[in-house]
Amino acid sequence: MRNKYFRKRGAKKAQITIFIIIGVIVLFSAGVYIYLRQTGAGPIKFLQPKTPPVEQYILACMEKTAEDGLRILGAQGGFITFPDSIDANPARYVSLVPGVPADVAPKVPYWYWQGQTELPSLGYMEQQLEGYVDIRLGDCIQNFTQFTEEYIITPLGAWHTDVVFTEKETVVSLDWKIDIQQKGQETTEKDQFIVNLDAQVKRMYELGRELLEAENEKQFYEQMTIDLMASHPESDIPFDGLTLHCGRQVWALSQIKDKLLYSLEPAIMGIRFRNTDHPPWLGTEDEYAKVREAIKSVKESETVVPLVLPKKIPPDSYDYFQYYFNFTNKDYSEFKVTSNFRKEWGMNLYATPNEYGILKSGVQDLKSRIMSFLCLNTFHFVYDVYYPVMISINDPEAFHGGGYVFRYAFPVQIYHNKGDRSIQPPIEFNPTEFDLDYCDAYGEEEHTVRAVDVITNAELSRANLTFRCMTQACVLGTTRTNNVHLQWTGKFPSGCGNPVIEVQREDYLPAYEQHTGQEPFEIKMWPTQEVKFTFLKHLSAAPESWKFLEGDEHIVMSIEHKDPEVSGFYTFTPEETFNSKQTMELLRADATYDVNIMLFKQIGPDEDAMVGGWIGKWEVKYDEIADASKVEFHIIQRVPLPRGDMDFVETYMMMTNQSLFPQVQHVIRRGDSPVQEPAPVPEAPTPATIPTQ
Repeated sequence: MRNKYFRKRGAKKAQITIFIIIGVIVLFSAGVYIYLRQTGAGPIKFLQPKTPPVEQYILACMEKTAEDGLRILGAQGGFITFPDSIDANPARYVSLVPGVPADVAPKVPYWYWQGQTELPSLGYMEQQLEGYVDIRLGDCIQNFTQFTEEYIITPLGAWHTDVVFTEKETVVSLDWKIDIQQKGQETTEKDQFIVNLDAQVKRMYELGRELLEAENEKQFYEQMTIDLMASHPESDIPFDGLTLHCGRQVWALSQIKDKLLYSLEPAIMGIRFRNTDHPPWLGTEDEYAKVREAIKSVKESETVVPLVLPKKIPPDSYDYFQYYFNFTNKDYSEFKVTSNFRKEWGMNLYATPNEYGILKSGVQDLKSRIMSFLCLNTFHFVYDVYYPVMISINDPEAFHGGGYVFRYAFPVQIYHNKGDRSIQPPIEFNPTEFDLDYCDAYGEEEHTVRAVDVITNAELSRANLTFRCMTQACVLGTTRTNNVHLQWTGKFPSGCGNPVIEVQREDYLPAYEQHTGQEPFEIKMWPTQEVKFTFLKHLSAAPESWKFLEGDEHIVMSIEHKDPEVSGFYTFTPEETFNSKQTMELLRADATYDVNIMLFKQIGPDEDAMVGGWIGKWEVKYDEIADASKVEFHIIQRVPLPRGDMDFVETYMMMTNQSLFPQVQHVIRRGDSPVQEPAPVPEAPTPATIPTQ
């Protein structure tokens, strides 16, 4: 078995919170290869080879941003941002990852709530995705900084996104006038860009809606739950009975709930849905039909007749009749549909009668001349049950085989041993209607907005302002001097009570603030410093000296600052020590980062072992980072190399306890002078002795 501290060679792709784009332009006809997809998202879709690089870049950004939005939309039942009626009420959704705070894990909303179907319309979902792309596309475009050396790119206005969910795909159209000029060539004007994503959102939505309507009508889950409870012996879950037992029988409601929870989770997961892609049954449809007819004839007979079953009965007949949901006549065979229940989501279970959580039978003492007495226990209990079910509709072929999942939830409701799903007219969340010239309809009042450095309190010029209201985005302009202040003054688009003002400026984190009505309105911005970085290692046996990485070593690093959020994930090889173009963005402020650096060394043809690194809090002062150009991250390597589990535990302790090697300190440098190789490191003794506190 491979040790958990070993890694497969080749699994070194970096993932960062800001999408990495590597542009390689070979002549003018080769195009741009853009790697925007996170690991597991599927291969990149190559566009027409003759598409100019800048256009291909925009289309790839559109595709990546739209896919990110679609994945959020699918994970959250058709919502990217929730209405307050859902977001503020934890009873109206379940967490996709139980135990994780709701502000971190996706929320899967109920499409049925308090007797009413409440779900987003297709138009509402399209508008949600349009707003997401409008807001997030700029994070990918990044002002075309990758093309500044060869192209002059001039946007002629703000962009606007249109989304249409068709039967087989998602079409995203971007209206954006832009001039593109390769230096020394003629200018090309473009005004529309279109990408087609292989995500069948419309059909998945229709499948989910049909399934919910069938559940509301047939109460499949309620009946399945009642049958499951009744299948337990009366000693576990009592319903109706009469037993010969002297003395009162008692059951604890908490134990009944535990029994039901234990059996319910696998039962819900085992449900299969007709006309979808599911594991095959062991018998043929004809064989199950014969079993069904035999049982039906006995039930409908007015006299007592024996049950005559066919000779061949499929061994999974019980599951077929109990856990096969026939919810539609349409063909959805391209989709895999599953249902889930997690006990962490909770269940409400109440029984009548009960006394303080204890169910008791009734006792009758019958005496006769023949028998001294006969003890009869009778009981009759009714149950109210409420628990959530999550439906997952999976298209494994979507996004070039990377797959796409659409989820929603609904509650299973049982009242007094019967399903209780009151059906009222459905409520749909529909898109808000805006005029086509929304950004051109201004209000009467003038407003003043200033961008302010959060560290120095200095007002900032050249800060680009965007007015955002729901899914609408309107470019306001740029802060500039009025000979007294650096600010923007003008009118907002009308019809929005609480707009969000977005500010972007070079060397600052983007900032978003809801306009409070205060004038002038100030938005604080966090300054950043872009720095190069390298790694130098110290041997545990001789920590006073350092050396460069060796050819069979590489680094995996993550760095994170929580408020404001700054994070990155990087890999680093020895070849990058002197010519790396990688940079990271740090706050130009006093800050403490969570840093995790792992040093891996090749120990076999296809295996790497973690042999050192550095894990801990890294404190950076404003005076150190201001105008810095490079960071040298110093790490410790265990000598001799770890081989067994105890060695790896010791290596981890060495990486996390900075007091063991106080000489190992990260260094921030100004200027761009190359690092000089130090004096040779003495040969390490064997075995190594790691200092103790």
